[in-house]
Amino acid sequence: MFFKEGKPLPELLQKLNAIKEILRSDGRTLAQGALGWLWAKSDLTIPIPGFKTERQVEENVNAMDFGPLTLSQMKEIEELSFTPQIN
Repeated sequence: MFFKEGKPLPELLQKLNAIKEILRSDGRTLAQGALGWLWAKSDLTIPIPGFKTERQVEENVNAMDFGPLTLSQMKEIEELSFTPQIN
């Protein structure tokens, strides 16, 4: 369960915030961190990010300056990842 009485559990929010911090590490934006996560998952993956503005295009292109997340960052995210419990 992720929610109780229609509200996210505090533990869930803590994990989500910790994952966001990892994705934003090294000066990345959240979108750049997400692209870095995808690149770190597989050498064969080539994400095609969406965009609506010139700023978003620049943000996506600048993600290449950071490259994939590190192995330690990926392990941290994996340890924090959400595993639904079936009741």
